[in-house]
Amino acid sequence: MKKEILHSIIIILCLGLTYSCKKTPVGFISPYIHYEVNPVLIPKGRAFLSAGLNEDGSSQPYSVRVLHYYDKTTGNVVDALFAKTFPVQIWTALYNPKTDTTLQLINAKLKTVNIPGISILPASGQIEANFGALQLPSGEYQFDLEIKNDAGTKVYPKIGDFILRDTSTYEAVPDLGTQYDKLFKVGNESVSKLAKTPILTVTRVADTPNIVTVQFVDKNGVFFDPKKGEIQRRPNTGVNPNPAYLQTLQDYSISYNVTDNAMIFHFPFTPFPLSSLGNGYNIYYRIPTQYAHIDGQPDGMWSMNPRFPLRIFVPGSYLVTMQFPDLTHIP
Repeated sequence: MKKEILHSIIIILCLGLTYSCKKTPVGFISPYIHYEVNPVLIPKGRAFLSAGLNEDGSSQPYSVRVLHYYDKTTGNVVDALFAKTFPVQIWTALYNPKTDTTLQLINAKLKTVNIPGISILPASGQIEANFGALQLPSGEYQFDLEIKNDAGTKVYPKIGDFILRDTSTYEAVPDLGTQYDKLFKVGNESVSKLAKTPILTVTRVADTPNIVTVQFVDKNGVFFDPKKGEIQRRPNTGVNPNPAYLQTLQDYSISYNVTDNAMIFHFPFTPFPLSSLGNGYNIYYRIPTQYAHIDGQPDGMWSMNPRFPLRIFVPGSYLVTMQFPDLTHIP
């Protein structure tokens, strides 16, 4: 009996020594790593960041490296296309809208670097795009990834698929809302109604400088003159409202000036506006009653209060024109 017990103990010890000498696998890298969204839609010229890879339980951290890019239509390797670099502004410090109120202060936190319009982030596989992608041809592309972690290295052919698509450099109507001209009764602003819908035109006219020029035009093509007070800020509603006025582009820009037919707003970076001050990205103004005749209405009865939505995603110079089909300018 003692011999049998001793024999069992020896077997257990041998088994323990055998298993203790085997190497424990380090980490795991799945053969099924993938992107949840495929293809990824990328609007050209806008800052964009996709979701990362689904690593399917693979050990972290991992790193990724693009091996090749392909034109999906032709199958051709297009590495040279995505190796091109373009000058792009990047932040070197956190932007603070409360303190970074001048172009000089903002520029101190910005620098221009030459980087590709499209890149794959090595720590996550996220697809990142910037203003430079505006210079790349539209189309659908694929790419191979080499993924590496403690468990080893695997190559995933054509794991990524994205579509570079042409899109507007800004959003206005109908993406962000509608434009209107609201009439408020002089002396009793609780009474209001809508005038005819103004015609809103937004055009990117140049690559530089970063400005938005806004013009209001009557039905005959005559401009309203902001220098003479023919275009003003629209008062907020209520008793002692805070803020006292609804937002204008002046509230978002770093500086502005007026001419006899336009308001010009300077912005340092996109998107512009960066974030909403309230009421979405709608911009509000007022044309006082003495500066326009409204078709079918007695003069001096209504103020005119136009609104339009606007948000710019690509740097450049923009012209915004709002024409009123039922207003005649009064000099």
